[in-house]
Amino acid sequence: MGTVAAPSSQETSIDEIIARLEPSARGKPVQVSATPSLLCLLVSSSFARHALDPNFPLKVLQRFSANPTASKPLDAVVAVVDRLPAPGGPPSGVEGVAYALITDPLQSLLEAQMPLQSSTTKPGSLSFAMRHGDSCRLDAQLPLAQTIFTTGMPSTLLHTRYQFDPLSGQLRKQASQRLESAHIRIPDTLAQGNVTLQAQLLPLTVPRQVVSSMGNIVRKLAAPESGSKIISASQELEAAVSSYFASKQKAPEAVQVWALILPPEICDPQAAEEALSAALQRLDSKSIEGIWAADGSRGLMSSSPRDDLLPTLVSGARLCRVLSGGGGWGKKAGLLSLDPDSQYSTRELRGDQGWDFTFDGDSAEEMLASGRKQALGEVTREGESIVFFLVTPSEWETGANADLVDDVRHKEPGDIVFGALPASLDSGQTSERLSQVTHHTWRFGALSEGGLALTIAKDVTTVIRTKADIPYARLNISGT
Repeated sequence: MGTVAAPSSQETSIDEIIARLEPSARGKPVQVSATPSLLCLLVSSSFARHALDPNFPLKVLQRFSANPTASKPLDAVVAVVDRLPAPGGPPSGVEGVAYALITDPLQSLLEAQMPLQSSTTKPGSLSFAMRHGDSCRLDAQLPLAQTIFTTGMPSTLLHTRYQFDPLSGQLRKQASQRLESAHIRIPDTLAQGNVTLQAQLLPLTVPRQVVSSMGNIVRKLAAPESGSKIISASQELEAAVSSYFASKQKAPEAVQVWALILPPEICDPQAAEEALSAALQRLDSKSIEGIWAADGSRGLMSSSPRDDLLPTLVSGARLCRVLSGGGGWGKKAGLLSLDPDSQYSTRELRGDQGWDFTFDGDSAEEMLASGRKQALGEVTREGESIVFFLVTPSEWETGANADLVDDVRHKEPGDIVFGALPASLDSGQTSERLSQVTHHTWRFGALSEGGLALTIAKDVTTVIRTKADIPYARLNISGT
């Protein structure tokens, strides 16, 4: 497993990148397995066209000192992603190739795949599953890079099966398929350490209970300290954004806002066992202003810019981006619209299986409510609490997010890192380029301009789905 970081394809050839691969084995298989080996190659968008080369995986395998396939089949998955994370590299990621080879999996690590449809117009995704704790499974979904102008496909993801030829002692291509999405399980040997989610979010409001919502639309919130006064969803948020700019003595500018939705069970002070959940309970206007004044050197809950968001999400919380809201007239006044989707798809998520309307035994009101739920999703429910957080694009490099970005640049605490990038990187954010090709042993991962989504399965019945698409958010997975 490793990553080769390089200048752009105009300055570096794919052969130069392959020549710098320095594979290093970690551990030995418990038993020899007949299951096909798995080679996963993540190629940055600058080198997208090379992903279509059927010999590309074989060229990578030649860099291994001995035949790593142990005379058996090989599954090669090649995906084109936006950028790659690299220690010491720019926070917007680097160009190059990341590789991971598992030679003796006890069972197939390629859990699911969807063939590319001719009607597909949106980029597909690549998901990685891993164990988190004793009984929790975590799936990280990353939208792939847009490659319509480089490979002729909305995104580029290929699965190729190579069969071992005993006569020549070489691997021969048996079958290849272009995919829309794929799901790969990371073996415990590569992800047996800590898993953390880092994102720099500045709190804007204290937790408020949702008293009126429908689908992804939040209408009314309750303010307990004001005698359970009911306020419009956007009222306090709009005032908080204005107060933030006033406290910084800055002119107002476009901002991005995320909502953290908390289920009732983790809003109970007696049940707030996780440190971050407990900190949410103590959040008040004074502490929020203190975090603003610290200019980001104090983190999400005023402790560190590297606060781990994952425990709160595992407890049932979800992150949603605020799409629009505020203003309006009449019934539309004060409404907030949240991102209705908690995962990524090349088509309408709620239209994948169609809508299932059941009329037997339902009243007209129940049927109407059911139809609205299917049409709009069920992002928030009455009785849950919501906290709003701010991300200021102009401060990604120098302001409130500078500590997190600096941490991403120099430390990259995970052996495996998956993360989100701003939706469109401008020249200022990508101007910092590498001057030479560099190999990083035991580093693997991808960064996506499309975002990051998580699925957390605590047991058979408890499944939490949430996006974590905050710019420069990082899911760090330690191998030890």
